[in-house]
This record gives sequence, structure tokens and C-alpha cells, in this order.
Amino acid sequence: MTISSHILAVIFDMDGLMIDSEPYWAKADKVFLEGHSIPYTPQINLHIMGMGQREIVEYYKKEFGLTGDTKELIHERRELLYTFLLANVHLLEGVEEIVTFLYKKGLPLAIATTGHTREKARKILEKVGLESYFHIIVSGDDVPKGKPAPDIYFKAAELLQMDPTVCLVFEDAPNGVKAGKAAGMTVYGVNKDEKIYRKLKEAEADEVFGNLKDVL
Repeated sequence: MTISSHILAVIFDMDGLMIDSEPYWAKADKVFLEGHSIPYTPQINLHIMGMGQREIVEYYKKEFGLTGDTKELIHERRELLYTFLLANVHLLEGVEEIVTFLYKKGLPLAIATTGHTREKARKILEKVGLESYFHIIVSGDDVPKGKPAPDIYFKAAELLQMDPTVCLVFEDAPNGVKAGKAAGMTVYGVNKDEKIYRKLKEAEADEVFGNLKDVL
């Protein structure tokens, strides 16, 4: 893997890129929505993929009439996820290799996740053995707007003490690519799903790969 000389830091999304969490989010959403008397279909998760937690709940309210306090609904949805995820979490192909490669090159690494709180993201990193590589974790809870808004990536650059233009982002979802590009960063899209792969290109990712192993 060749990193452009202008890249001084690397930021990773988490869900769907580093860990195979999307199936567990789907399970959580099925239980969550049906618990609120809203029929669930798999197409729902395709639409919300990569969005921030607040944006997802607001979408459910607007499209399906979900009612309740947004913060409480986010907490309920997340807790359902962790009942499925934490016992089964594992890294996707190429994650460990690329993280150790970049770390050995001396590039500071950060996580920018709209799916988890900082505490839960750290717990996930501990379970997969990568906690020592990431000193900075930014959650969607830390910024006013979730992806596709660029807020989370601006915050990550600020904590890294880097200009956004020298940061490289890895994202698996079109909304995440849009967020990184809106922040002025270089963005690599990574997804093996053929339809999403095309959408990553449409979102103007600088490069698109099937998985992180292909990047290496």
C-alpha cells in the first residue's frame, strides 16, 4: 500500500468497515421497530446505512410515525444491538493488517463512529484486540449532526491536531463518504456489496475497494 505523502493521519469508520455489525443492526432494528408496532423490511437498513443515530431516529419518526424522546429511543436501539453484537463481534478481512501497517508507519489513527458511544467503541476495540492502536475515538454523540454531515470528521481532525486536507478516511457507506468529502478529506470507500460499491463511487470516493485487504 502506498500512502500519498500529504496524508498525515488516518480515520476509520467502525460499523461495516472494521466489524461485521450490519447484520446485528438489522436484527436490532427489527426488534426495535416491531416493538413500536412498525413493520420491518430489510430495505430500511439499506436506506439508513452510515447515517447518524439521531438522523436514523428522526427518519423513523418522519417515515413511520415513531414517537418518543429521541435520546431514549437511541439508547433503546443501541442496547438491543449490544445484546446481539458483543458476544459475536469479530474483525472483517484485512482490518488488523491495515491498522498495524499504518500504525508502524507512524500515522496517528482515529475512529469516527456514529453508531456507538466512545465508551462502547472502546469496549469493541478491546474485544478485538485493537485498543492500543487508536488513541482518539469520536462518536456521533460528540457533534451536532451525524453523517452525512461532516461534523464528526472535523471533530476527529481537531482532536488529531491535523488539517482535514491531510487526513485519509476509510468508509463503507455512501453517507460516510459524503461526510468525509464534505470535510475536505481524502476518502477510500470499502464494501464488497456490488450495489453499495457503485454507490460509493457515485458519492465520489477517491478510491473504492471490495475490502481492506484489497487496499493493502
